Amino acid sequence: MLYCYCRIYTGPTDVRLSFNECPINWEDMATSEREGSGADLKQDAIESNMDEKQDEKTHDDGTKPEGHMQQTCLKTVFVILGIIGGIAAVALIVLAILTSIATKAYDAEQSSRMVAMVFMAVLAAFTICTIIYGEVAVFKKQARSINVAAVVLLLLAIVQALIAGISVNVEPADEAKLLKSLTDSFKQSREENPRHVKMWAMTQSDLNCCGVYGPEDYRSSRLPYYFPPNVPISCCPTYDSSRSDLVQERDRELCKVKKSYYTEGCKDLVLMVFKETSSMVFSVSVLLIVVEVLLIIIGAVLCRRNTKQ
Repeated sequence: MLYCYCRIYTGPTDVRLSFNECPINWEDMATSEREGSGADLKQDAIESNMDEKQDEKTHDDGTKPEGHMQQTCLKTVFVILGIIGGIAAVALIVLAILTSIATKAYDAEQSSRMVAMVFMAVLAAFTICTIIYGEVAVFKKQARSINVAAVVLLLLAIVQALIAGISVNVEPADEAKLLKSLTDSFKQSREENPRHVKMWAMTQSDLNCCGVYGPEDYRSSRLPYYFPPNVPISCCPTYDSSRSDLVQERDRELCKVKKSYYTEGCKDLVLMVFKETSSMVFSVSVLLIVVEVLLIIIGAVLCRRNTKQ
């Protein structure tokens, strides 16, 4: 018990004031202080963690839209490049087939060139299939399928580059073979070989030319020079394969008399067509290879992003 005495001088008597017992336990007070300090520290730690999580959430909210936008842009570029690659592959197929047909018609000796063109067309068809497969894999976010498409495109690009560099360009030796083949074909057309007659009629009409070197190739050695050469109707501007033979013969004689037939030979024109088609095949092949390389790079980036996610 703790007593407190107080004297009050208001009268002759003393007044004693008594207070109730107040326990004092210093260990309990220390424990209470420690518990209060621990609770405060715990509360501070909770608030600190909440602040950190809020900061992380704010940071994530800022980075996620940016990453999503980059992903969308890459997919858009991949699709656009895929469309360009598909168009280039279709153009390469058409050009390669036309070149192989022309090679077979004019120069049967260049069988390796014809095979190379056919092989280029087949590779272009495989390229279209691979591009479609890769685009589907990108939209479905299939990393393994994207890797497969990238590897196949890489192999196709390497093979196409080799063929384009070796077999597409027209070399001087190819020009000599083509000239020899044209001369042999022209001789067979003069001998009324149906296949070569039809081929030369189409060539002279389409290219507006006559003979290998000119209309004089049709001149008979027994025919005097002041007479016009015995050119076919396909050397005349009025040629129309849908007309009857009688009408065509009449137009041919009129063309010979007026000397309105074509005066340029077909050799240079046919050679120019071969060079132009070969150059177009080479250019389209290079474009397709560049697109394939870009698709490989973008596909690798998309695959890496999908793997991280």
